[in-house]
Amino acid sequence: MKIMIVDDESFIRLNFKTFLNWKQHGYYLVGEASNGREALEKIEELRPDVIFLDIRMPIMDGLEVLKEMQQKKYSCKAIILSSHNEFEYAREAMRLGACDYIHKPNLTQAAVFDALARVQKLLHQQPKEDRMAPLQQNMEKNRSELKTLFLRDLVVGAVRHEWEIEEKKRLYDLKLQQPNVCCILMFVDQYDKVKERYKKGMEHLLAFSILNILHEVLNRYNELELFQMGPKEIVILKSNSGTRSMNDIFEERWGLIRKIEKTLKQFLNIQVSFSISGLHPYLLEIPKAYHEAQEASETLFFEDRGNVVAYEPGCIKHSHSKGLSTWAEQCIKKAMTEKNIAEAISIVHAMFAEIKEKRSVGRRETLELCVTLHYLIQSFLKEESGEEDLAGIREIMAAERVEELRLLLVRKLEAIQESRTDEASTNYKIKRVINYIHQYYDHDLTLDELASYVGLNNSYLSRIFKEETGSMLIPYINRYRVKKSLDYLRDGKLKTYEIAERVGFNSIDNYNISFKKLYGLPPNEYRKTYME
Repeated sequence: MKIMIVDDESFIRLNFKTFLNWKQHGYYLVGEASNGREALEKIEELRPDVIFLDIRMPIMDGLEVLKEMQQKKYSCKAIILSSHNEFEYAREAMRLGACDYIHKPNLTQAAVFDALARVQKLLHQQPKEDRMAPLQQNMEKNRSELKTLFLRDLVVGAVRHEWEIEEKKRLYDLKLQQPNVCCILMFVDQYDKVKERYKKGMEHLLAFSILNILHEVLNRYNELELFQMGPKEIVILKSNSGTRSMNDIFEERWGLIRKIEKTLKQFLNIQVSFSISGLHPYLLEIPKAYHEAQEASETLFFEDRGNVVAYEPGCIKHSHSKGLSTWAEQCIKKAMTEKNIAEAISIVHAMFAEIKEKRSVGRRETLELCVTLHYLIQSFLKEESGEEDLAGIREIMAAERVEELRLLLVRKLEAIQESRTDEASTNYKIKRVINYIHQYYDHDLTLDELASYVGLNNSYLSRIFKEETGSMLIPYINRYRVKKSLDYLRDGKLKTYEIAERVGFNSIDNYNISFKKLYGLPPNEYRKTYME
């Protein structure tokens, strides 16, 4: 069944294309349009079986499209997209021949598939015009999968001859040329946390959505191919065969990376990091470029999230010295034996400062050191509680950044410190939560994260936070974010949705609601009043 999407909002069109796997369910997206006039032209050209049609659009609205379709006796069926305040329009659309409608606020996979199932019953009553469509869809799907398999073989060095590359370029319509070939690796930051947003068994939709969005936003770039290499790793192969300056090549590359960052943050609320290889003259050197990008990615371990690193020869230092590990282990053991937890925390901070600055210890060695120190700290906790913290080991091994490891060890030591001092009071824990909120308000804070930070369960933290501050936890966070947004509003350089994103709101609607609740008017009006 051939599907077409007609909506003037680019977000709705992109959302339609990425939030479900159309081909897997037997549907084939043949096109899209942003207004009614464009829709009629494409219906004539593409002959879709079903169109998802927005009612309110510029140039020509959905009702006018339905009238034209009725006059020209188009066989395709229309499913109307409407808002809650457009019921009269939706009813008129049904009179004009629309066979179903979906309210935009209820635009879910289930709603789309239910509507399509009802339409499919109608279509089965009509003669099928194109019996070759399913076969063509399967051929396209297999071709895409074979292309991905070839690109994977190419980057790992399984393709060894130029004639193989040339043959596959023709077969799969590969866009890569030579010279100036490079490899860019994209990694999803905090992948395990992002994956938790999807129901069990549906995690594959994350990669599916990312790939669809990337294909959509990168289609204007020439000489580019991309594919998924691992659960959280996307490989982008880019060439620049034209005779342009190196500066032009670098500028295009940075533009590409910033476009990806902004789009994935906007549509999926995920942050990504990149590692970039050097430039190479031949396509046969793609395995070398991939290896360089992998080697450069090791240095992301020492950087903040959302970073970009480029390959430099010798960027990974191999150290066989165990001096730092031995020093840290001995000093922390001595401090804890003397019950001087504050000293142990200072040693951890000093150790990680050296690791981050000098980078003389690699990722694997740092993980081994942290596991050793975890067991050392745990041995003192077991004396008091008799419990063993295996979850802590799993957290260490899953850490993506050196800063995460520092926080894990410091929190473990702070837990001991709290248990041995009078500061373990409820009031002290709430102060720690508040300080954490004030420091990380622009992050995606959750009740689970805050409760874990102070060693309390969710419901108990919610209750005592309300008792101590007079406010529920999430409203408190949102009020603080709103207050932090005032300087951006007064500055006038950023749009409100950019400000909302910068201070930690997941959507512009949540920002507007929280802002109006605190100041009595929307942020745009507040800015206008301030400017006047």
